[in-house]
Amino acid sequence: MKVALLIDTWFPFIGGGQINAWEISKRIANEKIKINIITRNCGEDNLEKVPYLEIYKLGSETRPDSIISKFYFLFNLFFFVLKRDYDLIHVHPFLPAPVAKLLSVLKNVPIILTVHGTRLFEPKKKTPSRLLEKYILTGIRYDTQISVTRAFLKIPNVNKNILVIPNGIDVQKFTKVKVAKFSKPTILWIGRFDPVKRVEDLILATKIITEKVKDLQLILAGYGYQQEKLKKIVKDLNLTNVQFVGFKTEEELITLYKKSHVFVLPSSSEGQPLTILEAQAASLPVVATKVGGIPEIVKNAENGLLVTPENPEKLSEAIIKVLRERKDFSRKGYKNIKKLYTWHKIAQQTKNIYKKILYE
Repeated sequence: MKVALLIDTWFPFIGGGQINAWEISKRIANEKIKINIITRNCGEDNLEKVPYLEIYKLGSETRPDSIISKFYFLFNLFFFVLKRDYDLIHVHPFLPAPVAKLLSVLKNVPIILTVHGTRLFEPKKKTPSRLLEKYILTGIRYDTQISVTRAFLKIPNVNKNILVIPNGIDVQKFTKVKVAKFSKPTILWIGRFDPVKRVEDLILATKIITEKVKDLQLILAGYGYQQEKLKKIVKDLNLTNVQFVGFKTEEELITLYKKSHVFVLPSSSEGQPLTILEAQAASLPVVATKVGGIPEIVKNAENGLLVTPENPEKLSEAIIKVLRERKDFSRKGYKNIKKLYTWHKIAQQTKNIYKKILYE
């Protein structure tokens, strides 16, 4: 079996789709399942070499957010796959899906689409990009769709064969790191500075909490085009306890998770965020918004707290509560992850889908 795995953005850019595709592929690639990951050239990835797993980066090195390079990639992708023999096409984050669908018809090859985060979880806005995303995810027929969250099942869809396979986590990477907590109460956020992440709500909540919790600090680890705007908000609020620490390696992120006191994700839309799984693997309590697939992994008042999005006041109240009761939330969150969300289990489920599509 030879699989073409198509994904438009790759490491060193790190998102849920990239991590999911890599962690699963490296576990199931073998002499019977050869995997070609075909992607854009976003720079040096520094990933380990895995037998029977090849990574093809099309085009010259480019920024992940370059619109021109995305269209150029789709053009190159079509001819790259057309000239080669594959038994199965597997598409991650949805941009390559229309090209992949055309290729599956021309080459008579089955196609799988994995759905990660999507703007379809947000309140309805009829923008051109949203309408295109809706058509790609719910208007094109695939042999199988995989969703990382059950929330996607609630959206009307021409596809009926939709399987839910969540993201996973390598718990051992977290348990082997032993570091002391920061001396100051520390709120951690990790991700991409994008409007949907609602980082400004967390900054406003921090302003409220600062007046009630002594020596509080907020660490924002990530990158994105909204960063300068967010820095201006921090400056306008006269906050001196907010740190923008930029891009961090996996090892550095694990250390941040382990040293912090609460992880907060105030997004207005999410699929199944890996950052929450990572926080729970680090025994770090979570405060998050009640959107997308988050309620599937954060059970309110059990292993974390959930709040409505775009409400800094309620967010601040939840953060203060978790800071005071974090030991109980930490234990239950870690237990949840260790039982249900390991990459070994997730990879095996994906492998079974490949075999079922091709051999049954």
